[in-house]
Amino acid sequence: MKYKLNINRDVDITEGSYMLNTPRGYRLNEYDLSHVRGFDTLEDLTAFVKNNGVITCDCKECKLS
Repeated sequence: MKYKLNINRDVDITEGSYMLNTPRGYRLNEYDLSHVRGFDTLEDLTAFVKNNGVITCDCKECKLS
């Protein structure tokens, strides 16, 4: 299933930075099993997501429910 960004659920905003916390079952495409990444702007974050930056994940933590 393709990831769909939910800003209220998946993004923490603090002092001008945006932290993407992928929900269970997803991870970042560019890092080995990483589920969190910071961005300087919301535009950078949304562009990352639109460019397949988040993929499905079946790591041990994601399998726990």
